[in-house]
Amino acid sequence: MPAPTPDTRGQNDAPRSPFAGCLILIVIGVVICILVGTTAFTLKKQTDAYQTFTEEEARPAPVEDPAKFPTKFNSLANRLRHFDHEIKNNRPAEISLTPLDLNLVIARFDALKNFRGQFHFDTITDTEIAGTLHYPFNSNKNLPAFVRSILGIEARDNNLNGTFTGTPLLTDGKLILNLNKITPSRGEVPDDFLVNISRVLISGELEKALEDDPENPPELLTTLRKLTSLKLRDGKLLLVHTPGEVPPSVKEEADAMATKAKQLIALGAVIFILTMILFFILMSRRQKAKREAARAEKREKI
Repeated sequence: MPAPTPDTRGQNDAPRSPFAGCLILIVIGVVICILVGTTAFTLKKQTDAYQTFTEEEARPAPVEDPAKFPTKFNSLANRLRHFDHEIKNNRPAEISLTPLDLNLVIARFDALKNFRGQFHFDTITDTEIAGTLHYPFNSNKNLPAFVRSILGIEARDNNLNGTFTGTPLLTDGKLILNLNKITPSRGEVPDDFLVNISRVLISGELEKALEDDPENPPELLTTLRKLTSLKLRDGKLLLVHTPGEVPPSVKEEADAMATKAKQLIALGAVIFILTMILFFILMSRRQKAKREAARAEKREKI
């Protein structure tokens, strides 16, 4: 009977060093410190920037009271009903809205209640809409006291009060206001802040209501999605529905541009390949001519 083989497992294993575990913990600690430091720096920079163009006092934009304009409000209501009726029956329709009409629409429709006190439209030209703006940013008071103390952040509200000029845009059934310029009551709005607030989705609440109840889309949203054009003319905003015309779509235009870009890239690739083939053919002929010339020269010497 053979002698049992002694179990040598583990005898040749080298003792494990605790250095590897400590190194991992150090790396994790450094990463956490970097993240915390970056967050703190960004927060401090943002709150300091607020103070350059915002005010502690909130000055909401005026909200029109329809009761003060009974005749104009009744006229607006009748025109809106007629416009909606014509669209539902797929007949040509258009409606012109003055700045006062727009302010009354905001005051009347609950779907636009979030813009009450935020926008007040004053004038309309053939290129843009101008008015009063109030935009409340996050208040520094919402930060924990110890965070404000460590970073030296003042506890204050941050209200952007001022004026704006913008361009309305109709695309994919959405009504958008692109803010081209904001003039605050103090300072200047930094570009990175302006980028974040310059695109205002006016029909946003309608889109949200559709997401909450897809089976019952808001009537106002249904009407917006049937509009075929939007114009600024004679101091008014003109909304148009033309049967048979396709509503404007930035997505379709973007897809078309992307397709065209792909075609141009493919064409460029084909041209490049053909150019390289021609180049190699010419180089090959040139090398062949050199070899034949060398052979001819060699034969002459012989």
